[in-house]
Amino acid sequence: MRKLAVFAIVGISLLLAGVVALSDGVPPASNTAGSFAQNGIGARARALGGSFVSIADDSSAGYWNPAGLAFMSGYTVGGMYVIAGGALGYTGAKDQGLSFLAVPTQSGSTSVWGGGLTWINKSFPMTEGTFSSDSSLFLLSLARGFPIGDWKLALGTNIRYYYEKVAFGVGRGLGFDLAALVKGELGGIPVSFGLVSVDTLETTERWYNTPHNVPAYAPWILRTGVSALFLDGKIRLASDIEFSPLAIHSELVRNPDFDRLHFGVEVVPVKGFALRAGGIIWRTGRRWSLGIGLIPWEGLTIDYVYEMEIGGTSTAGVQRVGAHILSIDFQFLSLLSSLSE
Repeated sequence: MRKLAVFAIVGISLLLAGVVALSDGVPPASNTAGSFAQNGIGARARALGGSFVSIADDSSAGYWNPAGLAFMSGYTVGGMYVIAGGALGYTGAKDQGLSFLAVPTQSGSTSVWGGGLTWINKSFPMTEGTFSSDSSLFLLSLARGFPIGDWKLALGTNIRYYYEKVAFGVGRGLGFDLAALVKGELGGIPVSFGLVSVDTLETTERWYNTPHNVPAYAPWILRTGVSALFLDGKIRLASDIEFSPLAIHSELVRNPDFDRLHFGVEVVPVKGFALRAGGIIWRTGRRWSLGIGLIPWEGLTIDYVYEMEIGGTSTAGVQRVGAHILSIDFQFLSLLSSLSE
């Protein structure tokens, strides 16, 4: 209980620091390290507008909220690929992610451990007037669950490793996340609450083989969210708030462009089929998404989402960029069981 109290105090302190700092700052130009991974992975999560912090129950859980691993079971492998649009507007570009999660079932145990590995990658080939680039984020996730009366609490963490190559330059950065997820019922309605501190206290990415080897920083971002299930789980509503609490390094100022509102709805009219819609709103743009999910066999999930991002910062006026994204999840034990029946 003492460890739980310490974690709770740290989490609440981080949240309060963010709230106090929300009204200050202008966008800096040097805290964009890791921006290639900011949209996250998983077609289902992105169809819900990224409001997945309080859900985190598929192969993308390590990215959105590693504490969610403690509520899963068995072994899960999942992958995501942008099949058209987005980064693929450039010939040879790739935008992808891959995850492996393991939560061995512990019968009769009062607590559950879970772990996972996640890889996110975005690359652009060299074209006329530009340099090639290849950016990767590796996540090592760990979570543990605790029963608290009729509620369940899980705590989690990520070790983050950035590796980027632009022309001959190489950037590397090591950081960490802290996370919590609580599930229970309010008035008979299943609800969950999530809180994640991403790139806690900023992650420094150091560059080599560049003219000045100037370091870059991945901004410290807090994500908090809530979701609820209605009509026996046929409808899910979710919403997240994401913001950057403050700039730690003296040469930076807080970037209010990282303050975002996420929202999403998921409807399951029949078993094995889901319809989803969501959106993200921030200071200089917004993103809308529509998606579907299919479960042809128990343990196999196929998700698709179409995203449309609308921004107004270009001198050419409003810009619209669309992307088609596909994800597949394999839950080995459930899939083997369903195929053997």
